[in-house]
Amino acid sequence: MHAREQALREQAFIDWESVVLGERIRQITLGDMLMLQGAGSPFIAGGAWPEASDALQFLWVLHSENRGCRLRRHWERSKMIARVAAIASDDPLKTCCDAINAYLDEVYQDAPRGGNGDSRPLGVCFMASILVRLGSELGPQDPATGNKWADVPMARIFQYMKAINRSELGKEFKDFSPSDKVMSDWLEHTNRLAETTATRN
Repeated sequence: MHAREQALREQAFIDWESVVLGERIRQITLGDMLMLQGAGSPFIAGGAWPEASDALQFLWVLHSENRGCRLRRHWERSKMIARVAAIASDDPLKTCCDAINAYLDEVYQDAPRGGNGDSRPLGVCFMASILVRLGSELGPQDPATGNKWADVPMARIFQYMKAINRSELGKEFKDFSPSDKVMSDWLEHTNRLAETTATRN
């Protein structure tokens, strides 16, 4: 798991595309999240269980072929819909939603955790405080590319925030990446076993 996490962190700094349901999609940016929230996407804004149209919308917004003239985009979108509709599964919609959520889980692996340890906040209102800190610490643009923050992959933004927090907190900083959570849970379980054994003795 740790190797996979490191690979994802490196990919956030290059023009990397992921494959979701056989479709090549680019890294989601803050601008993409704002667009999807404005369109009511349950993958970003939460709410009811996503419908097929929501899954197709999400895939197309990030799709590598969503570029060029309107006619070309319409043709490529039609082909994408046909490919996704042909997925062999007992529950095609659940398969689509699981794949999209797995993609988003990887995007959020370095996101600041909430009070309940959740790294997947609903909506993008939480980004205001992050953008203020990024602007204060790094300036109005991504130092790696010079792009405005709305065009920067979310996975990279979360890494910047983690680096800022680590610098500010020093030894008090706690890393809650997925692999760290697994290790933390294992240590907690081991400690409970040791306490139980000591009590019995």
